[in-house]
Amino acid sequence: MVRSACGLAAAALLTCFAIVPREAHAGAAVTLSAAQVATGAKAYTQNCSSCHGAALGGGAGPALTGASFKTATTGGPATVGGVFTYLTKNMPLTAPGSLTHDQYVEILAFILSKNGYKPSATALTYTAALASKAPVETP
Repeated sequence: MVRSACGLAAAALLTCFAIVPREAHAGAAVTLSAAQVATGAKAYTQNCSSCHGAALGGGAGPALTGASFKTATTGGPATVGGVFTYLTKNMPLTAPGSLTHDQYVEILAFILSKNGYKPSATALTYTAALASKAPVETP
């Protein structure tokens, strides 16, 4: 009896976590500031838009929004940290790794904002972006 009650409790707990809204999950896992998003928009235009499009819809490079963005860097479900690692090591294509840590963080904040992540009072840091195991969420 105790065993089945524990099983039911575990199933109920898993169900609660499975129905957490995307916004709550993404917001709890990743924070970024409005200032980072604004600065990131400028850095994106200067360093990324020629390949990924002004509206992040793709071009010579893949789209950075939607379902294709979730799998663009890994071929499977991506994490924020995985995307950020790929970004810092491989972009911009003509000069990989050439941007500052702040520029990479700001560009990531801008990209995430275009994928439904809401700015908060807490800025994203380089270390937090690299370490993030949060799944990439897209609209």
